[in-house]
Amino acid sequence: MVKTDIVCPLYNADDYIDSLILGLQNQKDVEYGTVVFAVTEEGDTTLVRSKIEAAGYNWFSVEKKEFSHSLTREKAVFDYCSGDVVVMLSQDVKLKDNFSVSILASQISDEVVFAYGRQITEKKNIEHYVRKKNYCETSYIIEKKDIEKLQLKAFFASDAFSAYHRPTFIALNGYDNIPMMMNEDMYYSKKVIEAGLKKKYVAEAVVLHSHKLKLKQLYTRYYETGKWFAQHPEFNEYKTTDSGFKLAMYVLRQAFIHFNIPVLFRWLPDMVSRYLGMQKGKKSLKVIGSDKT
Repeated sequence: MVKTDIVCPLYNADDYIDSLILGLQNQKDVEYGTVVFAVTEEGDTTLVRSKIEAAGYNWFSVEKKEFSHSLTREKAVFDYCSGDVVVMLSQDVKLKDNFSVSILASQISDEVVFAYGRQITEKKNIEHYVRKKNYCETSYIIEKKDIEKLQLKAFFASDAFSAYHRPTFIALNGYDNIPMMMNEDMYYSKKVIEAGLKKKYVAEAVVLHSHKLKLKQLYTRYYETGKWFAQHPEFNEYKTTDSGFKLAMYVLRQAFIHFNIPVLFRWLPDMVSRYLGMQKGKKSLKVIGSDKT
């Protein structure tokens, strides 16, 4: 049994903390080292902190203006964790069964130094089909030789439910102390694979992970994603083998197969919001740059 540290950032987590703690307490075949929550200071966090302490877990505060998904996780791993394996969670995931953490953590070794689990949704909405496409039912390992075939897809990962080999994370300098509000997992995945190490997708380790985003929120999310890619041009040399168009067509086909009327009505505005947000985000830095000239 591998001793496993847990890291989970929290933000306005009153509605999530009970489920998170109960899910962790119900896990089997796992020995916890440090369980640490990064509590972003927004409003009154007294209730959240008291529940963490009552469970025997740890927490540290993060100023809202200083929070980032990369720096906050990096601080937790560097300053609070001590074991060889660290499992990352986001506050809105629900562990599917009592073995999700142990299954994921057990995949980490000196060679497979990064892993992420399968994400499914509770309802058959558009996100259900998107996750079905991105998180298949078969596990696989990706290494350097796979980059040529998979291109950008080789670096896909998700810190909503992931596991790190902590000595390697430290040796590779984590996320390089770069503040990122998203895709820190993809950034690190690229470092791992290019270093000659391996990443694994673990289909047997499952969490429920759902969002309820309005079209404006969806546009903003993809705008920020596009902006991230503009800020990290090192990813531009890789092709997109699974295009947004292919994903949109997959979702549409699945909706027709299952005669999912709500998805069929939502499909066009949803996909347009994603596309426009991504394209606008990718061009955002060029616009900012032109304003300065």
